[in-house]
Amino acid sequence: MAWTGHWRYGAFRAALGDDLLLLPLPDFGHGLKTGMGSWSWSITSTCPEPAGAWAFLSHLMSADEILRMANTNGAVPARKSALARSKLYGPHGPLEVFAQQLFLGYGFPRPAVPGYGTISKAFATAAGAIIAGADVQTELTRAARTIDADIAAKRGNPP
Repeated sequence: MAWTGHWRYGAFRAALGDDLLLLPLPDFGHGLKTGMGSWSWSITSTCPEPAGAWAFLSHLMSADEILRMANTNGAVPARKSALARSKLYGPHGPLEVFAQQLFLGYGFPRPAVPGYGTISKAFATAAGAIIAGADVQTELTRAARTIDADIAAKRGNPP
């Protein structure tokens, strides 16, 4: 059993084949939640060629390009038109459960902080160690210290 995201589907499918079972996240008493969010694109105010940058981003945001990127990186397609055509997330696709959770309003955005990568890695490391038999309090304390040190280094993790 593994608690992970859609980005690991390819590896798990390759290892387990038809024995792979995907389940929606459980409700821990505060309503159903599923993670959402990804990397974003933007054009800075100092971009020397904003029209060219916009043309590039417009191309990247087309349904065809979103579907191509999602097929490569395993992410949920960011547009309904691309998602509907996705063999993974579209109707009857093996990852349709992720799309269903988002459409049902269970999406919960990741923290919009510079330290998200540290937070995510510390949590994953602690969870893995606990699952392997390590002391829960020791691992959670270690994760909290790692996260606190990162927040301090980033002067409070401003958004």
